[in-house]
Amino acid sequence: MISFRYHIVSVVAIFLALALGIVVGTTALNGPVTHDLRNQVNSLKDDRSHLSAQITALQGQVDTAGQFATTFGAQLVAGTLPNKQVLVISLPGTPTGMQDGITSSLTSAGAKITGKLDLAAAFTDPSQADSIISLATGAAHPLSVSLPTTSDARIVGAALLAFVLTGHGEATDLKTVLSGFSGLHMITSDPAGIEPATTVVVLGSGSLPKNSYAGEAQTDLVSQLVNKGAKVVVAGDAGSAQGNGVVAMIRDGAAKSTVSTVDNADTAFGQVSTTLAVAGILGSQIGQYGQAKGAQALFPTPVK
Repeated sequence: MISFRYHIVSVVAIFLALALGIVVGTTALNGPVTHDLRNQVNSLKDDRSHLSAQITALQGQVDTAGQFATTFGAQLVAGTLPNKQVLVISLPGTPTGMQDGITSSLTSAGAKITGKLDLAAAFTDPSQADSIISLATGAAHPLSVSLPTTSDARIVGAALLAFVLTGHGEATDLKTVLSGFSGLHMITSDPAGIEPATTVVVLGSGSLPKNSYAGEAQTDLVSQLVNKGAKVVVAGDAGSAQGNGVVAMIRDGAAKSTVSTVDNADTAFGQVSTTLAVAGILGSQIGQYGQAKGAQALFPTPVK
């Protein structure tokens, strides 16, 4: 008869054999396996070093390009926009530094800035929709304007603003409409300092939530400017080319075929690109420029 002690001894013997097999197997494989793993680790380290070197080199090129644009930007754009009238519209949240850099570059190109219109967050706030409709249908309503047949305040407000900013209607309509928007706290700049133009640079910054009212309101304004005959360049920072930023939405929408975009306008290089993009669009050259998704080229080809 097989005793309980026999079972215990058998089980212990099995575990000892298993342990011995593991030790022997590990010892036998230790050399080749360890050698192979070490080679893979060394290869990955080499790849990382090469990639790090490439990143450093590319960053150096970007820094050099930025320094070049800062130093010689005015010379690069000089004479590209002789006496061209350009209106600059800043969407809510646009940094002052970007605004100043763009207007300085445009001026260096010979352009005449007809005004700098700064839109407040209230312009893209859905809670202000009724106020926009009341303004568009009230005393500020230009007699000659034909507004879209819709109750959507985003489109109605954009159409009204685009109508007067591009020089349509009577001479007094621009000041009347802008004063109306200013009275609703939707414009932070002085309405008296704005003159119409058919060449427009729209500036934006950062992304917005998906399907947001604000994002749609921004692109509606761009679309309505185009509908009123304006040549439009939309410029912003890298954030504006992501998600639902204004640059990204233009690049992903129907306006892409009629509007040029720049996604690094917060840099000296991008500000030069924006000015060249304005010169390009006046010559029917439309493109998407910068380094973010949807860009077709780093910068515009200078128009001869």
